[in-house]
Amino acid sequence: MRLLHTERLEFDDFFDTQIPPYLILSHRWGEREVSYQQMYKKRAAEGPGLSKILAFCALALKKRYTWVWIDTCCIDKKSSAELSEAINSMFKWYQSAEECFVYLSDLSLGEKEVRVRGFKAKFAASSWFTRGWTLQELLAPKRLTFYDTDWKEIGSKDLLCDLISATTGIDKLFIAGGSRPPLHVGWATVAARMSWVAMRKTSRSEDMAYCLLGLFDVNMPLLYGEGAEKAFLRLQTEIISKSDDETIFAWTANIPTSGMLATSPRFFGASGAIRKTPMYGYSELRYWMTNKGVALQIPDDEWPVELSHAAGTVSAIPLHIESAVQGALGIQIQRQDTRNIWYRTRCQSLSLVPKRKARYTSMFSKEEPSHVIYIPTSLNEFNDPKPLNYEDYFASKEGPSN
Repeated sequence: MRLLHTERLEFDDFFDTQIPPYLILSHRWGEREVSYQQMYKKRAAEGPGLSKILAFCALALKKRYTWVWIDTCCIDKKSSAELSEAINSMFKWYQSAEECFVYLSDLSLGEKEVRVRGFKAKFAASSWFTRGWTLQELLAPKRLTFYDTDWKEIGSKDLLCDLISATTGIDKLFIAGGSRPPLHVGWATVAARMSWVAMRKTSRSEDMAYCLLGLFDVNMPLLYGEGAEKAFLRLQTEIISKSDDETIFAWTANIPTSGMLATSPRFFGASGAIRKTPMYGYSELRYWMTNKGVALQIPDDEWPVELSHAAGTVSAIPLHIESAVQGALGIQIQRQDTRNIWYRTRCQSLSLVPKRKARYTSMFSKEEPSHVIYIPTSLNEFNDPKPLNYEDYFASKEGPSN
């Protein structure tokens, strides 16, 4: 980890247990930010970027911090290996910091305005709350304090917990715990964590997936240029490899058909309140990744429930998820071809389904008869799922011209 000395304004590298106490900065990137090379060679030009670094270091020194970390200048972004390591480690770095200072460059407070009318609206309107990367920067640090554009202290996240929760949609238990530490983000469902980032934005499309690595405690290589959809699908496959939380399938979108996984965090915008069904006595849905997509093993007596709609009958898979208002939920599926390939249909909503049956099992229990079905992770460029029957699809194309 590369840290910046608050007096000498020089870098030093530290490894694991050698890392000293440090203060970390969270901010929105603006004009003329200072790079690692400029700071290292002491060639940073006067401007907003350098002024921000100098003011932060001065404040850190006043608070008796010798070392600070700032993402603009403490990462050599010309090194893809270093950038990948930094992004995969960033949640841990914010979590391990003694304290995090949040610099709200678009918020200016007058004297004693913290308690006057209009502060809440100004605070909630800050663009800091709309960015993808700042989500982990809000949740990871054990102590976090907000500052305005003039580096006037606004308050801690404990003090502003109610306002932050109302602004972000994040449960207060994950922001501040009062006399106890806040709950670790791992206690939130996958759908809830996805909903927190659903309306946020990043400058690079792939970063909508990469900014979530720490929130789900997963690691994966960065492939800038792969596109937002592929990056987000890779993120979900990593989550599935280590989690049995079925709320990862609890997304909705205004599309008629889809693969099993969401292609954007936006699809979880309305899924924050969906919770996992208590597992007492209930068998879990078994699913895993294959080269055909997501494989689901469904007991024969729970074979997709037939649901009647005005447009006809479709099948639904009950999941271990529920809504406090609606009850047990599932997803609707439709068979694509004779090779046991299915796809999601009627993606605009989740289905009300009968609650899954209780199954008390032991080491002596016999394996119950079941079906395994396959649902592709996404339909890619195919709007109509039928072309997934590749033999028919390619047979319909013209042969090579002579």
